[in-house]
Amino acid sequence: MKNKINVLHISPDFNYVCGVSKYICLLFKEFINDQRIKLFFITNGGDSLIRLEELGIKPVILPFAKGLKNVFYYKQNYRFLKNFCLENKIDIIHSHHRYPEYLSYKVQKEIPVKTITTVHSLVSNLKSISFKSDKIIAVSKSVQKNLIDKFNVPKEKIIQIYNPLDFYEMIRDRDFLIDKSQLGIPEKSKVFLFVGRWTKIKGVDLLLKVFKKIVEHYQNIYLIIISNTPDNVKKKLSVKFKNFIFIEPQKNINSFINLSDVIVLPSKIESFPFIMLEAGLYKKLFIGSNVGGIGEFIDTNANGILFEKDNADEFFNIIEKVINNNYDAEKLVKNLFEKVNTLSDVKSYCNNVFNIYQSLL
Repeated sequence: MKNKINVLHISPDFNYVCGVSKYICLLFKEFINDQRIKLFFITNGGDSLIRLEELGIKPVILPFAKGLKNVFYYKQNYRFLKNFCLENKIDIIHSHHRYPEYLSYKVQKEIPVKTITTVHSLVSNLKSISFKSDKIIAVSKSVQKNLIDKFNVPKEKIIQIYNPLDFYEMIRDRDFLIDKSQLGIPEKSKVFLFVGRWTKIKGVDLLLKVFKKIVEHYQNIYLIIISNTPDNVKKKLSVKFKNFIFIEPQKNINSFINLSDVIVLPSKIESFPFIMLEAGLYKKLFIGSNVGGIGEFIDTNANGILFEKDNADEFFNIIEKVINNNYDAEKLVKNLFEKVNTLSDVKSYCNNVFNIYQSLL
């Protein structure tokens, strides 16, 4: 066995509002001081590369996209990846998206490198070229089931581990705390928080539809949206709805989680979102659509509140009941906090990942 394993991670769109990017950051923070591993990272860019620089990791930028556009990049990307692995004596490629996973699989046919991928999403297409890695980490049971049912991935190839959490994050971030007054929110107002990419998959259309109606009925309700919201949308909504507060994606959102009362996530598809776990960690009431990893982890009226995806009336009614204190929020919050605390901390999680690396070699 080598003294040090050279591990290359590849992921597109390294952004603040991306759960995959958060996952990679958690791994890198732990592995950067691990003398058993040397880290390499390839990405196509993003708005949060500074997080890597702060860790002392210099990312290699490779032009590739998501989806069918990669047909135009494939040959040059393949040659680059193959040469990069040879020059840096890469032992393992750990991919975080299907295109780099496929590239890794093809490179593996020519040079002695092992492959692993973490599957962060629920997908259904491109079955013939997907999930060929030696080992696959599924971030939830829903993802594991999807891999078996839709892609015929052998169960013994899959390792299902829930996303980790940094349980000391709250303590370290105490100096970054802000209060409602800094955002122009009256102290006695109830604050709802949405964190995620500005896409219909995250249910932003439903979010706006419901909360436009809510703030017309309740003056003391505010919605904070942390997302890559298009400027034209922010401009239009900010004029008409003073209770909508748009925050740019940024490194530290924990202060916004801390000042909020309720976390909402009306996704249409969801594998296992970090913001759901952070709601538990920060002892906030969580409301989410009953899909994928949300429905798997949240027991409605036990540790959170679920509604059927795309059901605007049900979502509105739940928000209204929360505003009027018709739920035992204290019980729901306590139970979610306790369940989240059963998950792996990042150190234990990375030990598991390292053991997987070792098993491959």
